[in-house]
Amino acid sequence: MKKVFLDTNVILDFVTERDGYEDACDILQMGEDGKVVLCVSILTMANTAYVARKGRTSDELYAVMEGLADMLDVMQMDRSQLKTALEIKATDLEDVLQYACALYHECDVIVTRNTRHFKFSTIKVLNPKDFIREYSD
Repeated sequence: MKKVFLDTNVILDFVTERDGYEDACDILQMGEDGKVVLCVSILTMANTAYVARKGRTSDELYAVMEGLADMLDVMQMDRSQLKTALEIKATDLEDVLQYACALYHECDVIVTRNTRHFKFSTIKVLNPKDFIREYSD
């Protein structure tokens, strides 16, 4: 089964119901249906909690985060991944950290709305629409 690494922006599309919400829902449904394994870094969870807290009570935020934790394989990050990211020296360190996590955990594809930020990637990178088109059914 394909291991699919979701960039933070895909999770935020879902949680904040912003532009891209429908694609994020379709991708999460693919995971729920057992078609793919959906992976995120612990960094994504932290960044999502930071953004999602706005307009929510603490109980609501924890419910959202628990729901995500149940749907996603949350991957650890460590010093070796940081070192890998720092060696790449791309313009957006957060994206390079995400890549280093996906690489370390042997993900097959990265799904992001910012594909241009991953030009250095040796892992296949797709935007949500292209991912759905290529991997659904």
